[in-house]
Amino acid sequence: MDSQGSSEKRFQAEEIERRESYAAPAGFGQKAKRHCSRFWWLHLIIFCVIFLIVALLLVYVGMPKIAQNGVDKSTIEITQLKFLEPTSESVVLSQAVILHSPSIFTPTLDPFTAASWLVTNGTFNPTPMLMIPMPQIHALHPQSNISVSNLNLTITNLDQVTDYATALITQEEVSTALTGKTKLHEGKLPVVNINFNSTSTYKGMNGLKGFNVTGVIINSTATPGEPNLKGFAYIPNPSVITVALGNVTLTMSTAKGVVGNATINDMTLVPGNNTLPMSGIIDQTLIAASLNSSGFVTLSIAGQSAIYNGQHLTYYEKPLMTNVLSLDMNVLQVLADSTAAANKTSS
Repeated sequence: MDSQGSSEKRFQAEEIERRESYAAPAGFGQKAKRHCSRFWWLHLIIFCVIFLIVALLLVYVGMPKIAQNGVDKSTIEITQLKFLEPTSESVVLSQAVILHSPSIFTPTLDPFTAASWLVTNGTFNPTPMLMIPMPQIHALHPQSNISVSNLNLTITNLDQVTDYATALITQEEVSTALTGKTKLHEGKLPVVNINFNSTSTYKGMNGLKGFNVTGVIINSTATPGEPNLKGFAYIPNPSVITVALGNVTLTMSTAKGVVGNATINDMTLVPGNNTLPMSGIIDQTLIAASLNSSGFVTLSIAGQSAIYNGQHLTYYEKPLMTNVLSLDMNVLQVLADSTAAANKTSS
């Protein structure tokens, strides 16, 4: 019986082995499952390596590009610009701007020195006009306020400042740019070197259009060589710019030639309408010879000099000379007002 039982078991084992030999081969899924169960540690290492490579590429390659792109897309809106205490070689600058940033990030830029350029028809002028120390900038989304105050700046290039002053006084709009290199910080990410380059377009003084004189009085009894004219100069300033020009002397001409001059002391133009006292010397004989049939005279008015604390400001004198203003003056009305003023003073 034992030998018979052993034979049966052996027969069953051989039968099972024969069936397994004819069984269908394992599919791809089964093989993959077995492979993963045996080599899971290898796949984990490969995943970690790939993740590390992607992370490093994002941080050290992608992040600098993202940061630079965010800086490039930001724009500056100038809300206040002041040029005060000028000398022949320097000017005191105060400026307030709004930085518009479309990026969702809120990085911080280190302080840096920015070159200030005049931009003409989209092209940078050959050299910068000023070098401006910029403060630390924390860029918020969508905008943040940035300002600098009372920076005493040496003029880098006098010709460029002259061109800028000319554009500022004569044009309806002016474009300038700030450029420089600095470092950008964003949370715990590595510090990024970026190039700052931003162009702004803002209103100029539009040729001082709307210039007029009011309250003009002529003193016919004044001593020769002494001022015989006084009144007020009305000068609109549509820009956001304040500029100190010093003591400005203007020449007045007609078809007969130069007929006189007028001086505005401590001439500082602020945004909006400016009414400034003026005095001068006028040749009444030439004025009378220049009258038209209606009693008006057409005056051409141009800058002659701009002097601040005894120094000629040539970068302001040139645009004031080239920006010639035209004024129709009612001389008969001026003479009537002058007679009434003289009578009031004597009575």
